[in-house]
Parts: sequence; structure tokens; C-alpha cells
Amino acid sequence: MQNGLEKEMKALERKEKKRFIKAEKKKTGKIHEWTGNIEKKIPDKLYETLHTAFYKAFYLVFEKGTGIVEKTFSKEDRELEFSVNDFRLTKSPTRKSLRKMERSVQKGNLRNICMTTAEGVGLGVLGVGLPDIPLFLGVIMKGIYEIALGYGFSYETQEERIFLLRIICGALAEKAEVQAADERVETWISLIGKEPVYDFDGEIRQAADALSRTMLFAKFVQGLPVAGILGGAVNPFIYNRIMTYAALKYKKRYLLQKKND
Repeated sequence: MQNGLEKEMKALERKEKKRFIKAEKKKTGKIHEWTGNIEKKIPDKLYETLHTAFYKAFYLVFEKGTGIVEKTFSKEDRELEFSVNDFRLTKSPTRKSLRKMERSVQKGNLRNICMTTAEGVGLGVLGVGLPDIPLFLGVIMKGIYEIALGYGFSYETQEERIFLLRIICGALAEKAEVQAADERVETWISLIGKEPVYDFDGEIRQAADALSRTMLFAKFVQGLPVAGILGGAVNPFIYNRIMTYAALKYKKRYLLQKKND
């Protein structure tokens, strides 16, 4: 790997360490205490319902929805953009070339944030919570698919889908689980093509659990007429949290691949 990309890898590793430190130092504010007190009153059955909804939504997207999601962006254009960016970076392996690739990867992000905000708040006004889940998950998948293509990776094989699922878990991990969840992502990167057995259904359940725990309060509130606007407004924050982490890990995979070329 050339000097410019070596510096970029070191900067990326520093960013990862800061993420761990930030998680360790994170304090529980008054708002979190308030929402936490309300969450204690939410019946367990709601969590189970939410988990089942996300679980089924993952299978729906993987089995039938990928083609629909791909209609919302041009896969061919994304692949062409990657080829151009990768060629430029191979010829000129500088941080400037990598920045151009990053801008290309992120260009659809604002549109996706607007989409998930509109559908979340729109259904929140009507007091509709659970039907929002397949739509929200579809936008999350769209965002990750675009990032994957931007760095030259597939998302169609079961192996790649496991990486995607682990990214969701890593992005939404709670304070005490951040490092362990990140290590699962790193293990996948180091063992790609070598790890013989995956529990695909188990991976889906873990991702569904991460989303359910993170969005429990929001979906509870979103089911209330008018007040549901607040619940729906959480969607873009969760989306951005996942995309930030996804971009970090796909970029790391790309840099490691360039190092080994």
C-alpha cells in the first residue's frame, strides 16, 4: 500500500479507537433516563412483536425485496463509478483520490435520509408504527447496498449478507457490547471465504434484536396518533448511525484489499 493510503488506514484505526472511548465515556442523560423509565413500562409482548416484525422484514427483503430496492438506484452506474474511482486510485494512490471515492459513495445518503424521515414521520402522524418497519428496513438496505457497491463489494451472497447483518449489530450495540460487536465484524473480515459454517438465521435474529432494542421506545410512541411524529423522527438518526459505521467498515475492507493486491 502506498504512503497516502497507509496514512488513511492509520486515520481510520484512530477513528475506530475514538468510537470505543466515546462509548465507554457515554453518560446517561436526563432524556435517556426519561425514555428508559417509560421503556420499563412497555410490555414485553411489544418487544417480541417488534422483534418478529424485523425478523420477518429481513427475510422479506433478502428473498423478495432486493430487486425492488435495486429499482431505487442504478446498480450499473454505481459499479461503473467504482471502476472509475478504483482505477484512479490505483494510478494515483493518494488520500485525495480516496476522498473522491468517498464522495461518490455518499452521494445518495441525503436522499435516503429524506426518504426514511418522510415515511417515518408520515406514518407517525397517523399513529402507525409496525407497518413502517419493512419500509424503514428497505431504506437501510438501500443505503448499505450503495456503500458496498461504492467500494466494489457485492451484497447478494449469504456470506456478504452476514457481513451486512453484523454491521447493523455493530452500529447499534449498547455501551457494554460495542467492542464485542465490533470484533464480530472484524472476525468476518479476517475470515472471509475461510469461516466454514454460518448460522444465517441466528445472524438475522441478532440484527433484529439490535434494531428492536434500539427502536423500542420510538415504535411505541410512533403507534400513538400525532405524538407518533416523535417516534417516526427517530428513523433518520438510526439510519445515519448505521450508515456511518457501514461506511467505516466497507472502507476498511477496501483499503485492506488494496494493501494485499
